[in-house]
Amino acid sequence: MESVIPDFAGKIIESARIDFGLHLRTEDGWMIVIEAPVVVSGPGIAPTRVDPAVAESPLPDALEGVAGQAITQLLVAREGHLGVQLADRQISVRADENYEAWHVTGPDGELLICRPGGELTHFSPARRDPHVAPESGPAGGSPARP
Repeated sequence: MESVIPDFAGKIIESARIDFGLHLRTEDGWMIVIEAPVVVSGPGIAPTRVDPAVAESPLPDALEGVAGQAITQLLVAREGHLGVQLADRQISVRADENYEAWHVTGPDGELLICRPGGELTHFSPARRDPHVAPESGPAGGSPARP
């Protein structure tokens, strides 16, 4: 199965916040939003369950220090499970039977959604034809024609 999103290895998490979901934003504009409960685990971190729908800011201890770290791998399973691997921990979320568990949005409009039951839906990035001029013209009318 061909990957529909780019390789996330090396992307730096610019910000991490809880706001009815866990929001991870990379320096290059990708957004990973997780709305289902996550398990945070890693060396020296006992597996910790965090439900971002009810957790409050600031970030729970298991997620402290995520901002500024590089993602080493973003894993998406056919069943809709998501894993965000960092150097010192992994953030894992399973698909939810009744709700969208997570989505990943690109700066160009690309979108991957884990729908209820784990079904993955992908929307391609917005494509712009460099040979087509933006629509503008006199008095807001149609573009001038040569």
